[in-house]
Amino acid sequence: MRQPWSFEGASVEVLLEMAAMVEQGGFDFYARLTSRSRDPRVRNELRFLRDEEAVHKGWFLSQLRARGGAPRGHLPDGLREELDRRFFVPMERVFAAESVDNDEALRLGAKLKEEAIGLLESLRGAVGPEHAADLDRIIAEEERHRSKLEAIGAF
Repeated sequence: MRQPWSFEGASVEVLLEMAAMVEQGGFDFYARLTSRSRDPRVRNELRFLRDEEAVHKGWFLSQLRARGGAPRGHLPDGLREELDRRFFVPMERVFAAESVDNDEALRLGAKLKEEAIGLLESLRGAVGPEHAADLDRIIAEEERHRSKLEAIGAF
């Protein structure tokens, strides 16, 4: 069961920037895992996932710009703390170890996908019905990413 995200008082622009930061975090996560993997098949899968994160980030930033906004590089404290707690701190814990356990990292990646999906589902109401199909496509891709991470862990 996904924990709901609370965006009380946050503007759509802030939420779009937050989503872009999550996608950048996913890109960085996959890039780090790719560099540590010895299996060429796993590296190819991880590169594919990494590249899709870049596409998702681009979509969120284009939506931000279409609303007259620009990435500011920071979020209000409460949202930043939530993002750190749910995404960035767990990632750093895994990669802080001298030797990264790929299975552990892949399990974390699948868990982080659940968090990202919850975030994106919570954004549905904020971005408006004209963007629902695009957001649903990204959510579906994130669900496929979660499944792919689980499959890679089974290699």
